[in-house]
Amino acid sequence: MAELPMHYQTRYAWQGEASDGLVSIDGHADLASGSPHDTDRYSPEHLLVATAEICLANYVLLIARLSKLVVKDYRSAAEGELEHEEKAGYRFKRILIHPEITVEPGGEALAARVLDKAHRACLVARSLNCPVDIEPVIRS
Repeated sequence: MAELPMHYQTRYAWQGEASDGLVSIDGHADLASGSPHDTDRYSPEHLLVATAEICLANYVLLIARLSKLVVKDYRSAAEGELEHEEKAGYRFKRILIHPEITVEPGGEALAARVLDKAHRACLVARSLNCPVDIEPVIRS
C-alpha cells in the first residue's frame, strides 16, 4: 500500500455557460461536469453515488481475489435518495447499491462473506454522512 497520508488532487474550470465545468486530474481524461439537470455532463450528485458504487465494486473484487473466490461476473446499480431538512438544506438521506455477483457453483456462501466484508471496508461509504446500504444478488 502507498505511504500514508495519501493525497488526491483535482482541478475544476468553469466553461463560461450555466454550470458547465471541466474536472481535471493529472494523467486522466477530463470529465465534463454540470448540474443534475444536464443530460450531457456529470453532476456532483451522480458522481457521489457512482463513487460509493465503484468503491464497493473495487473492494468486492479485491477481497474476492484475496479469498480465492472466482468471480465470473460483477455488476451493480445504485441510487441516492435526496431529502430536504428544515434549516439545513438538501442532503443525501441514503445511498442504496444493488450488487450482482456471479460465482462458480459452491461459492455462494463465500461470495456473501466477501460482499459483507467489502461493504464494511469501503472507505467511501465509511466517510459519508449518510448510510450506504447494499441489497446483493448472488448467482452461480
